[in-house]
Amino acid sequence: MGHERQGAKWPRAAAFLIHSHVMGRVFSIRNICFFHALTLLFCESVTAQEKPAPPSQYMPPQQGLFAQQRDVAERFGQLEQILLRMSEASATSNPRRAELLKKTLLASKDKLIALRLESLVDILQNRRLTEAVAGQEGVENDLLALLKLLESENREQRRAQEKEEIKKFLRDLEEIIHQEKALKARTTRWEKEPLSPEKLSAMEKEQRDVRLNALSLQNRMADVLKESSAEEPHGSPARQAMEKAQNRMRQAEEKLQKAVKDGVLEDQEEAIAELQKAKAELEKILRQIREEELLQTLENLESRLERMLHAEQSIRSKTEQMCVTSKEADDVLRRQIRIQADQLATEQLRVLGDADAALVLLREDGTAQAMVELLLQTRFDMDEIRQRLEGAVLDAMTLDIEDAVVAALEEMLSAVKQAIQEAKARQDDLTENPQRADPRNGDAPGDEPLVQMLAELKIIRSMQQRVNERTQRCEAEMATLQNEPDADYGPLRKRVEELARQQNRISRILHDLKVGKTQ
Repeated sequence: MGHERQGAKWPRAAAFLIHSHVMGRVFSIRNICFFHALTLLFCESVTAQEKPAPPSQYMPPQQGLFAQQRDVAERFGQLEQILLRMSEASATSNPRRAELLKKTLLASKDKLIALRLESLVDILQNRRLTEAVAGQEGVENDLLALLKLLESENREQRRAQEKEEIKKFLRDLEEIIHQEKALKARTTRWEKEPLSPEKLSAMEKEQRDVRLNALSLQNRMADVLKESSAEEPHGSPARQAMEKAQNRMRQAEEKLQKAVKDGVLEDQEEAIAELQKAKAELEKILRQIREEELLQTLENLESRLERMLHAEQSIRSKTEQMCVTSKEADDVLRRQIRIQADQLATEQLRVLGDADAALVLLREDGTAQAMVELLLQTRFDMDEIRQRLEGAVLDAMTLDIEDAVVAALEEMLSAVKQAIQEAKARQDDLTENPQRADPRNGDAPGDEPLVQMLAELKIIRSMQQRVNERTQRCEAEMATLQNEPDADYGPLRKRVEELARQQNRISRILHDLKVGKTQ
């Protein structure tokens, strides 16, 4: 079968996945391809250098179905561990992939696949074959769903590439439309005054060049748009419009060659109209791709914000408990509280890592400046919480900062959930009404913002309120320090400087929104 040639790159599970059989049935080609693909997705993460043992080592005939099913359960458990390690390893460098791997792992846990595989071992051991067949079919369907989820990363890459190519098509099409309009203007002058044969020949050549440019563009569009036109017997609407435009250009070209005025202008006008139709179709495809990207980014962001919120709520609850306990603690209990505070600081550090990954997602999109700034403010507070927990500073200010972080995460999560609903509604509208214009006036095709302007303004208001509240806290701290003869103003000075930077960034964001700047 040629699978042994993969060498040390193959996880040891590959031998079983290719050669095993279940319930006396040899795996179908579809099942083998599925397990083959699932294994290849993770083979790069396997660091073991040993070569796989011959398949007979895993599947001697005497082991029977029970042992084979047990091996499946064990190797799926290994696969879940690989998913977890890969998600942790790529959390900072590739947050999108980390989020996808965590989502796959959570889907596996939600469907109890590992537990069901273990139960199948017991079922086969007790020779309940009919029940085993039904259970295996259910698990197989869920594994196929996991594979589809993992393959979504490749779809994202293809989608990004398709978007860039369509943008280039639009630029080239704009140039072709400009050239055809210039020809039409000269044709209008020709109808009013005669042109020399040389000028007519030059116009004919220019019309031919424009037509050939359109033909070249259509050929380049063919491969990119073929998936979109799978259900269209004569190609996508954009390609159909390009073909009609070329036919009218050819007719105009032939009339120019024969020096026939009648109909040239009409042919060129129709050619321009068809080119405009092709442009509208490409813009529609670009909007659809952008909406898909937006929804994927928003769902990834929602998942990460929910995880951060749950972690911060837990830290807040534990901090409050330690604040109450520390008031009447003896020396032994104080040491225990300090250890617990240090552990909480470590938990806070992990949340900071999630915040950094969420910032990467937002900055990659580049259209949600206010949310980026709010998350930056929140991250600054998270780091202050970490420092206070490391120093076992368990007081009302620590709790206030934690409350502010929880409130900010709740607000961001609410905005993202609302944006997801709006994105899904726009997707449905594009599907049901493909010819409807984009309802958001002024937005360029494919440049829809992650969060709409109203939500951005609400976030900006929240940011300003947070700056005001922190300014008041700094003022109260300043009054306290002034009563201390040897007070250290260094930490307070840093917080005030950060507040000044935050205020400047809020002003800049408001200015950018006013002038329509999103990048």
